[in-house]
Amino acid sequence: MDNPDKTTPSGTPKKPSLWKTKRKEILLGSAIAIGLVFLGAWGIRALMPGHEAVKETAAASIGLVDMQKVMEAHPDYEKLQTLQKEYKSLELSLKDTEKLPEMQVEPPAVESKPFDDSVWQKNAQTVIGGRTELEREAKKVEKAYREAHEAEYESRRKAVDEDYQNAILNLNIKIDNQKAMHHPWTKQQDLDEERAGWENQRALLQEERGMRQQQLAKEWEREVNDYVQSVMGPKLAAWREQAKNSLSQQKSAAVLKQSEAQQRDTAAMQQQMQMTAAQKLQQRAQIKEMMAQKAEEIQALDTHIRNDISGRAAKIAILHHFTMILANPAEDLAFKLPVDLPASMKPERFMPVIGSDTEDVTDELVSEVSTLGDDGADGLSGNS
Repeated sequence: MDNPDKTTPSGTPKKPSLWKTKRKEILLGSAIAIGLVFLGAWGIRALMPGHEAVKETAAASIGLVDMQKVMEAHPDYEKLQTLQKEYKSLELSLKDTEKLPEMQVEPPAVESKPFDDSVWQKNAQTVIGGRTELEREAKKVEKAYREAHEAEYESRRKAVDEDYQNAILNLNIKIDNQKAMHHPWTKQQDLDEERAGWENQRALLQEERGMRQQQLAKEWEREVNDYVQSVMGPKLAAWREQAKNSLSQQKSAAVLKQSEAQQRDTAAMQQQMQMTAAQKLQQRAQIKEMMAQKAEEIQALDTHIRNDISGRAAKIAILHHFTMILANPAEDLAFKLPVDLPASMKPERFMPVIGSDTEDVTDELVSEVSTLGDDGADGLSGNS
């Protein structure tokens, strides 16, 4: 290597060069000169016709985020949706119980046919039983009368037979002994005519006898029936009156039983209605209690999610030097004012945020919030 402090052949030391002694100053001056050249060229280009002046863009001071997208990116948002659906279901159940019509107890119509059938059966038993007993007694009365007057009837019947017996007997003798009563030379035609006349007389007598016996039998039966009727008539009338009264009593008893059954059914229905009303009130109370618990869970989880989002939004605000970050669209506070306005005049709940000094950082905040489940420091998912 060359010795920087080497001497000349004459023995005197050599003087250092300018580059070595002023290197830094030369480099700095060259850099400034080059910068001035480029700056001058940029200024000239900006002033040249046909070229727009380059404008310096100011940094935004307000950040905008789509709150719905950010909420959806949170690991616990699905759980929040589930809670909201459960609350909505409970709300609908409560409305359904309100729509149930009030039960009005009306006396139930008890079918009368069973009671009418019961009356008919009991009346039939009474009628048939009484009638059978009367018929049995009537037969006894008839039998006793016949036994007491049978001989008298037979004697009258025999008297009728005797009135015709001799005449018919004489005609039979004549018919049987006709030939012995005439000469052998009597013509057969005359004998036949005579015989036919006797037979005709006999037939008439027999017919007359039968008619008288038939008339006597009718009179005998009428006599027996009149006697039985004279004995059983008052009893039969008493039985009919009793049957009529019994039917009225049985109908009254059936109406009373039907009324009692109707009263029992009405009382049972009223009791059931009271139980139903109490159950309905209890059911509504249970639903309201569940809705209150569910609302607290929703509020707690919503607050937890928004706190997580606020923390990550603050981080982004620091990085971008934002003075604030606004949710877009923003909720109009006038919507919550207790003013009763027509629907056409009521303000919209959410309004879009418009400004020139803003920057949308939704995607950046979504990216930050979506990592909460993997971040041990901020990951509070599941602990709400």
